[in-house]
Amino acid sequence: MNAQAHGTGQGRGAISLFASAQIAWPETGQDGSTDTLGDVADSHVVVATAGIPAPKPQPRSRFDLSALPAVTRAAQIARTLDQAGADDRFCDHVARADAARDTGDWANAERNYGEALRLFPLHWGYCVQHAHAIKEQGNYPGAEVWYRSAVALGAPANMVDEHLTYVARLNGAEFVRRGMPDLSVMPLLAPPTLHDIRLLGRLVRVPGLACDDLALPLLRDARDNRAVLIRLIAMPEFARSNRAFLEILRG
Repeated sequence: MNAQAHGTGQGRGAISLFASAQIAWPETGQDGSTDTLGDVADSHVVVATAGIPAPKPQPRSRFDLSALPAVTRAAQIARTLDQAGADDRFCDHVARADAARDTGDWANAERNYGEALRLFPLHWGYCVQHAHAIKEQGNYPGAEVWYRSAVALGAPANMVDEHLTYVARLNGAEFVRRGMPDLSVMPLLAPPTLHDIRLLGRLVRVPGLACDDLALPLLRDARDNRAVLIRLIAMPEFARSNRAFLEILRG
């Protein structure tokens, strides 16, 4: 398959996947309720009609999840499509991988698709090809990881679902597609890929997430990258790796 025209990803050293993760929560009142923008606007009207100058609206927090993201997962994917085909190293790895695939040299195909994905890790087309090469060598958990990453990036059903369903069953799991993922969201709220999980693991200093055994349950169960982050913070490894930081927080 010539996946260059179909895949997704992110260029080397390009967009920080979570740079636009503007996480912040609505302000909570003393009674535990949260104000919506409509509530705030209505309160200003009431105060003004009582003859009391309305307070100046507070600026929107940069962590407000209701704000439109500066970068969406869909935008990252579109940028990858623009950049990958023009990257000589990427094209060289893909050509080597395709040649190895066509001769049944699955180990070399896996290695070269993997190198291409290190440059553009959100390229869904080559996530699928990488998974094929891994599957042909009998590594079904590894193949499931990459097939699920491709689905998270918007791979169409006719290119991945049959393969993913097959390897998931061999791994004692199931795959049921529930439509196409919403990629018009900030990366933190997008479905996770293996690359996202590894990146978040480095961010919170949780080791071992390159291992299929650790990443696969997150890919199966986590709705988005925020859910992955919450799961990582709950792991004992997080407390062990961040003891000094946690002591500072405790005061």
